[in-house]
Amino acid sequence: MKRWFRLAMALMILAVSLQGQTRKKPVPKVPAGDQNPFQAFQSFSATLHGGIGDDHNRKIYRSGKIMRLDFEDHYRVVDLEKLTTRMVYPDRCQQYPKPDVGTYPFSAYYDFKVERAPTEDKETVDGHSCKIENVTFTRGDDAPIVIQMKLWEAEDLQGFPVKGEVSVASNGNKFTLNYTDVSLKPPDPALFKSPANCKVVTDKDLKPMGAAKTTPSKSAPKAAPKPQQ
Repeated sequence: MKRWFRLAMALMILAVSLQGQTRKKPVPKVPAGDQNPFQAFQSFSATLHGGIGDDHNRKIYRSGKIMRLDFEDHYRVVDLEKLTTRMVYPDRCQQYPKPDVGTYPFSAYYDFKVERAPTEDKETVDGHSCKIENVTFTRGDDAPIVIQMKLWEAEDLQGFPVKGEVSVASNGNKFTLNYTDVSLKPPDPALFKSPANCKVVTDKDLKPMGAAKTTPSKSAPKAAPKPQQ
């Protein structure tokens, strides 16, 4: 029951994050100014702990508009422009009309106003000396959606947020996410391949992704398995 409750909460928070959001243009390079800090990192690999899906040792990868997440018996490829997820098994592929929750916050807040407030504070997280920054994402005027984050940005990783504390003002939800084993080296392109033909599943068919067999692989694969046609 606790797992289903966490999944329900995760999907609700992701829905708030994506409310009214559409992706028709490529994710832009981040210019100077108050911009989404997560879009500064277009290529990386890491291990996710926590987040809205309460993941544990989840290997994730990003290459431009595509992210990948590893599971025990399959992997998921998320298009950050189309906001879709492909679940790729050795013998089949299914495409869902939502991004997997493990891609949060890299798949969220494109249409939000971003206010960044760096602090003078520093802390060490997982061996990384980090600067601490407070970031607020806001959408709407009359009844605005407000997401507040406290980020620990690793100085030896070009400011990659190795830890984040997230607070959703509208419902009081709070959670933490951590990233370990971070590498800014571009991942192997083969990791992001998926079959040309992938069964499209509609919202009516959509079940909480991660409800079954969600144990992550113990180590990162060297390359993606060949998709089945």
